[in-house]
Amino acid sequence: MSGFAASWLDLRAPADKRARDAGLLRRAAGFLAEPAGEGKVVAVDLGCGTGATLAAFAAALPDVAKACRWRLVDADPALLAVAAARAEDLGLLAETVRADLSDLAAVPLDGSRLVTASALFDLASADFVEALAERVAAFGAGLYAALSYDGSTSFSPSHPLDGIVVAGFNRHQLRPKGLGRGASLGPAAARRLGAAMTARGHAVELADSPWRLGPGDAQLSAAHVAGMASAVDELGVLDPAGIEAWRRFRLEAAGAAETVVGHLDLLALPAGSGAGAS
Repeated sequence: MSGFAASWLDLRAPADKRARDAGLLRRAAGFLAEPAGEGKVVAVDLGCGTGATLAAFAAALPDVAKACRWRLVDADPALLAVAAARAEDLGLLAETVRADLSDLAAVPLDGSRLVTASALFDLASADFVEALAERVAAFGAGLYAALSYDGSTSFSPSHPLDGIVVAGFNRHQLRPKGLGRGASLGPAAARRLGAAMTARGHAVELADSPWRLGPGDAQLSAAHVAGMASAVDELGVLDPAGIEAWRRFRLEAAGAAETVVGHLDLLALPAGSGAGAS
């Protein structure tokens, strides 16, 4: 699968940080803390990017984050280097593994207590989600998956083409992204992942984690609009003039508009493990 530029990950980082559900994040961290006295537990972060997930854990429960060993997995060596430096700055013990996530057999989940990922599973296909759920369950690990796009986007002020553009964008999200075979799950990813983990005996919690973008997020709002317009243009569901009119309206409004982009966070823990710290 193709990766993301560090510049995009940095741009979205403040919105992601605000959006994460605090309760679910703390319960995930609490689950990591439960086996006290058994040595350092292992957290495996899939598609780690620049290390946003481990930074979120370090902010939520720093003692827990420092007490475990992070295994950072990504296909991009440049992103792995940034994530490793971030872990060092935070005082966290981390190792990096360069691996293509589409080859699940090559992804080292051995010894893991918790598998984590952020903004990843809406890129995955159904077979990838099922195969990963099987591996996570086989290792007796928990799974924390944050910031999966749920298909809902609203804008204020509104534009007559908003609904058509959002629907087109959601359709584009189903195109194969290389993470598994066939169509990506897109907006259905979090709930499909939850069903896969439930079927394997895990207790699953879902929580809303929407981006709420305002005037201070003008650069991210503009990039988001440009990406949506480009995706819809590829589909041909709107004439180019209509897409361009919508794009211009949204970009001109980016400095004052409010945008809500829906995401879901998921925590799946083995049965009987408890929900961790609150």
